[in-house]
Amino acid sequence: MALLLVNDWVLKPRYHGVVTGKLSDIAGLAFAPLILSSAIGLVLHAAAALGARVDPSLSRRRLLLCIAATAAGFAVVKLSPAASEGVAQLLGHLGREASIYLDPSDLFCLPALGVAYAIGRDELRRVPLGKPAAIHRLGRPASPALEDSRWAGGNHALLEELADAIDTWDTARIDELLTSRR
Repeated sequence: MALLLVNDWVLKPRYHGVVTGKLSDIAGLAFAPLILSSAIGLVLHAAAALGARVDPSLSRRRLLLCIAATAAGFAVVKLSPAASEGVAQLLGHLGREASIYLDPSDLFCLPALGVAYAIGRDELRRVPLGKPAAIHRLGRPASPALEDSRWAGGNHALLEELADAIDTWDTARIDELLTSRR
């Protein structure tokens, strides 16, 4: 995110060109899915606080959908004159004048989404903070609820121990298991 801010606010005005354009695309693609997922998590957290039966912690499905939505939105904006103009106008209404150039070669930056995937998968592997409390609050069996962490490469034996601790609501053991893997 820092790269995007420095590039867009300092480097682009002074050295506008292909390199600064691609840097913005790469940086934006690397963090946009994470920002989108975080925003969704905040909305879900607020809904849970109001009594909704939802788990606001990161899931594999949310991670993959946010990456796919970012890829699709990026492609549409880079290929459609109407979409790029609409986004530029939206940014203008938010106080940031922008011009978006249609450039199909920008689609070569899409692999930068792999950074968001790696960060999200690492977070899932380590069991997102708040996940045990959400599992307990929702009354779900813990082992299936931790499947995303197994998918992400989490230690299966430790995850089963954690599942047992969640199912018996042994908070001291849950804390111990979570901190030993961070």
